[in-house]
Amino acid sequence: MRSLRTLAPVRPTNFQLVRGNQRLTRLAVVLALLSVILILAISGNSLALLGVRYAETGGLPFEKLHPGTYLVALAAMLVLLFRRPAGSGLIRLFREAPALAMFNVLMLACALYSVANVGISGAAVYIESFLSAGMLAIVLREATDRQKRALAWIILFFCIVSIVMSIYEGATQTHLIPMHVADEKTMKMLMQEDSDEFRGDGLFTHPLTAAFVTAMSVFMLLRMRMNGVLQAILFTVLLIGLLSFGGRAALGTTVAGVSLAASVRLLFGLVRRDLPLGFVGAITAAVLFLPPLLLAVISSTDIGDRIIAHMYIDDSAKVRNIQWLVLNHLNTHDVVFGVPLARMEFLKYQIGLATDTTDIENFWLLMFLNLGVMGFVVFLVALFMLMVHLGRQAAHPLGWLLILAAIAIDSTSNSLGRKSIDLFMLVAVVMAMTGYRTSLVSLPSLMRRRPAPTAASLQPYPARLAGVKP
Repeated sequence: MRSLRTLAPVRPTNFQLVRGNQRLTRLAVVLALLSVILILAISGNSLALLGVRYAETGGLPFEKLHPGTYLVALAAMLVLLFRRPAGSGLIRLFREAPALAMFNVLMLACALYSVANVGISGAAVYIESFLSAGMLAIVLREATDRQKRALAWIILFFCIVSIVMSIYEGATQTHLIPMHVADEKTMKMLMQEDSDEFRGDGLFTHPLTAAFVTAMSVFMLLRMRMNGVLQAILFTVLLIGLLSFGGRAALGTTVAGVSLAASVRLLFGLVRRDLPLGFVGAITAAVLFLPPLLLAVISSTDIGDRIIAHMYIDDSAKVRNIQWLVLNHLNTHDVVFGVPLARMEFLKYQIGLATDTTDIENFWLLMFLNLGVMGFVVFLVALFMLMVHLGRQAAHPLGWLLILAAIAIDSTSNSLGRKSIDLFMLVAVVMAMTGYRTSLVSLPSLMRRRPAPTAASLQPYPARLAGVKP
C-alpha cells in the first residue's frame, strides 16, 4: 500500500497554490502593461505600414484585432481561467467586482446580438472598443500600487512623445506615420483636407484620439506625486498638445474640468483654513504665467490654428446636426433590431452623408442604429456598470471627474462607434490613478468637520494609553 501511495500524484498544498497563483498574477499584469505599450506605440496607421489590413476592407479575420488586444486577452485568461482551483478566478471576479463582470457578459451579448441581427461586419468593434477595456480592468485589479504608478508614467511618456511628434508634423506639414486608406480617391480627398487645415496625430490613428488620451493624461497628472516644477512643466506641455491636436471638445472639457477641480479645492481649503502652500503657489502661477505663455505659443506658431479658426459652426458641426435626420427614415425593423450595413449606406445617402469622408459623428447614435432598441438598452446598462466600477476603483473626485470628461468628449465624435482605443485608455488611466490613493484628500473627507481637540487628546500618548485623566 505504501508503494501505491508513492506513485499517486501529490496534491499541492495551500502554500503551493498561493505561490502558483501569485506567479500567474504577476505574469498577467506584465502582459497587461505590455498591451498598453503596444496600443500606445502601434496605431492602426502603423499596422497598415506593416502590411496588416487592420482598418481596411478585406484581409484575414485575425488582422482585424490589434496585437495589444490579443495580449490583454491572454492576460485576462491567466487571471480568470488558470488560477487554481479551477474556476476560482471567475468566481472571485463575480464576487468582488460584479459590475465589471456583468459589463463583460452584457457586452459579449451585444456583440453576439449584433452579429445575429446585422451581420458579422463590425463585430470587431465590440472586441476592440469595449471588451478589451473590460479585460484590461480585470487584470489591473490585481496590480500593485507600484505597478499602477509605473503604468501612469508609461502613459505620460507616450503622450509627451506624441505631442513632440505632432508639433514637428505641424511645422513640416507632413505625417511621420502616413495615413493609409484603401480607396485612392478617398486618400486624395484626405490629403486635400490636410493641406487646408493640417493637424498632426503623433503616434495615434487620428488627432481626436490623440486629444482624448492627452486630456485623460491631464487629469491623471493632477493625481500623480512628483516635483511641483516638473508637474507644472508637464501640465503646460499637455495643454500645448491639446492645442496642437485641434480637439475643441477635449480642450474645452479639460480646461473646464481642471478649473472646477481647482475651484472646489480652493473653496474647501478656505472654509477649513488648510490650504497647502504648494497648491496656492500652483494656482497663482497658473493664473499669472500660463495664459500669456499659451497666447505667445498660439501667436508665434501654427499650434492651435484650427481651434482659433473654427470657434464657430463649421462643416463638421453641420454634419453633427444633419446626422440626426437618419431617425426620420427608420422603419419598425430598424428601430427594434438595428440597421444592416447595406441599408446604413442607403440611409446616409438619403440624408446627404454619402461622401467617403463624411460619417455619422455620434457614437450613441451609431450604437443605436447597430443594435436597435433591444440591444441598445443592454449596451447602456453595460456601459453604466463599467463607469460605476471605475468610479468606485478611483474612489476620488478626480476619478469621477475624469470619467464624466471622457463621456463628454467621446459624445462629440464617433470614436466608440468604430474601432477605438478610447475606452481602453480610460480604464488604463483610471487604474493608474488608483496607485496614488494616499496622495490627495478625498471630497467626503474635505466636507467633514474636524472635531475640536479635547483635554484627553492633548495628553501625551503614554498617558492616554495608561488611562491617566488630565
